[in-house]
Amino acid sequence: MGSQRISVRNVADLARAGFEIARQPVTKVDFEVHHAAARPGYLRELVSAGTDSAVFLETLCSATNGAGVVIGTRTRKPLDGTEVVERVDGQQPAERPQKNVGSWVFQQTTSPNPTFIYESAQTFEGLIAVDPGAREVFEWHGLAVRDLVKEISDAASSLIDAPLLSLQCPAQLPTVVKTRNHDLRTRKEVAPPCASLAVRFAIALRDVSAAARFELADRFRELCEKHGYSLWLADTRPGHRQGNWFEVSHADGQFSPLYRGELRSRQRIGTILPLTFVGPARIGSTHAIASFLQRYTQVGVVGCAGTTLSDVAFVHLQLSVHGVAADRLNRILGKLLGESSTPARPHKLLRELFKRLGLPPDPDGPSSAAPDPTSDYQTFAGPAFPYRPFQMPDCMAVWVSWEVARQHRGLAAPLDCLYRALAQIAPEVPVADTTASAADLATVEYLICRATEQSVVRGKAKLAVPKAVLQQFSSGGIEQPAAKLCSSLEEAWKAHVDQSELDGVGELTVAWRESWLGHWTYS
Repeated sequence: MGSQRISVRNVADLARAGFEIARQPVTKVDFEVHHAAARPGYLRELVSAGTDSAVFLETLCSATNGAGVVIGTRTRKPLDGTEVVERVDGQQPAERPQKNVGSWVFQQTTSPNPTFIYESAQTFEGLIAVDPGAREVFEWHGLAVRDLVKEISDAASSLIDAPLLSLQCPAQLPTVVKTRNHDLRTRKEVAPPCASLAVRFAIALRDVSAAARFELADRFRELCEKHGYSLWLADTRPGHRQGNWFEVSHADGQFSPLYRGELRSRQRIGTILPLTFVGPARIGSTHAIASFLQRYTQVGVVGCAGTTLSDVAFVHLQLSVHGVAADRLNRILGKLLGESSTPARPHKLLRELFKRLGLPPDPDGPSSAAPDPTSDYQTFAGPAFPYRPFQMPDCMAVWVSWEVARQHRGLAAPLDCLYRALAQIAPEVPVADTTASAADLATVEYLICRATEQSVVRGKAKLAVPKAVLQQFSSGGIEQPAAKLCSSLEEAWKAHVDQSELDGVGELTVAWRESWLGHWTYS
């Protein structure tokens, strides 16, 4: 019975691939990867530059620990542009970055995988808190997140043979609900910190049976109880939209008992290295990368953002390398990328980089003789940045979503209107000994933007906005200052969109909690 179900699924995947190719015969996907120092306004400046290279069809943006990534895709038909010429043996050399002030930019091309089901009617979405009270990232956090990413990806690929749709760290925890003596009349919702040391993930369910959900839930519950983590699952009951969570297990957020081995692991990290892995979307690619990193005991993962754009997998990781300063790492990495013999394949490039850094693999670490699903992936590395703690206690999360008709300006039009609205509703926010507008202070922590078959572009983003903005909206009354801020921003955003004569605007929403956004939003 199981083999028959797999056979039917394979036929369905083949039919979908044929439909996609017939509908739009795209053989290549052009993309850009920006590794930059995290600062307010970087994404806005990038997409508003007015050049064709910055007009993205689909976009992923993430920022944490003082570094950020912006990934954008563009598709083309077979004879458009210039094809990337690989070596005769199929071994593509590593890409040399275009070095700008505060950023490295990579421009490349890859092949999509139209059989990859990255949107599913049924998903399994979870949220695991490693250390929700952490104000700084320590070395043990990197090891814990690295191992957790490996376990999550292993459950998807090995346990139920399903695609890992998205991966995000840090992430915002669920809204805190308080009552007095369990009296629902005293119910009060408190916004959680803008982001916490937690991993959020979504897995596509090919098998939508209750047994498959229970199998995954039990796997993660046992994992969290073993490590002392908290676990939430997406609330799929009627009336509960994305952003509603059901608590499965609760932990106090103390030091995980499995990472007490060395005192060194309690030190704060000093350097982070951004890495982005790109290739045809397929099951098991994230698991292969995480398993490889587990062989190096001095390498942790302190941030991640993974998804598929235009049927291409993008797995972005922030590595922490214990005892290696940013300037030394950049010197070695720059020399490595400057050599024509350096391979682009993830395992080969990382193995050579770690070797030059003096990091031997653990001989007793995990190893696999199975085929490597990332053997045709490209790796974009660097530059290394000094670690900068995130100022989450001083910021609140503002969630925004939009739906517009596809047009030549891409993401620039709705984003520019949003920033102008921020400047309008909060032109003077106190910062240290001066003032600045909310548009100059807000940071895009997470953004996902997709194009649909109906020529519609849909997006969702989480902004980190200084809490000092709330002073202008605390005039009393029943409505909370955060709700007043969001309603004012939404009204101003819509007004600026109307003035810009942007066509095909279907929905613009702003909220301080994710579940109050538009009904179609993506993770």
